[in-house]
Amino acid sequence: MEVSELIRKWKLVPLAGEGGYFRFITEFSSLNAGSIFYLVTKDSFSSLHRLEEDELWFFLEGGSARQLVFDENSQESETRILSAQSRVSLVKKGLWQATKLEEGEYALFSTVMCPHYEDWMYSSPDEDLLKRFPHLREYV
Repeated sequence: MEVSELIRKWKLVPLAGEGGYFRFITEFSSLNAGSIFYLVTKDSFSSLHRLEEDELWFFLEGGSARQLVFDENSQESETRILSAQSRVSLVKKGLWQATKLEEGEYALFSTVMCPHYEDWMYSSPDEDLLKRFPHLREYV
């Protein structure tokens, strides 16, 4: 399927700040949880950010994607490949994360957060972080 068809089919819109395309799927009010569809392409990826709650990623379809998870305190980086062979990734709250397409035209995910996402939970890196850890610049 073409990227433009996926965007139309799932009614995705550009995600300001982070990149990629998304749509809220639902909020589970009894659980205070929420989920989204999230699409990365060759031209648009999930740029470096951190969240104030855990985020669970599920690979749905497309090519593989490379997800960086970085712990600023321990200075440890982990690279995860999300694909048909490795479909789930849990990014713990407070860790920096970024996800880029590794191969193919796109990768489609669903992510879940509990409690559901709110704008105040999102942080972009500042210049100080990028100076201290220059290897992160390729994810901005």
